[in-house]
Amino acid sequence: MPIMKCSKKGKRGWKYGKGGKCYVGRGAKEKAKKQGRAIALSKARRKGYKIPKK
Repeated sequence: MPIMKCSKKGKRGWKYGKGGKCYVGRGAKEKAKKQGRAIALSKARRKGYKIPKK
């Protein structure tokens, strides 16, 4: 899913997919990207792939 534009309390922001949290302010797009990566890793772990930890 892509990073999408959204609004929260009249302010524009970014979110990952249709159901993600809407981030507003400085660094909002990066936070939405980070959320997307976390979701992708979670799905991979559920499928049984071994993901190396940092």
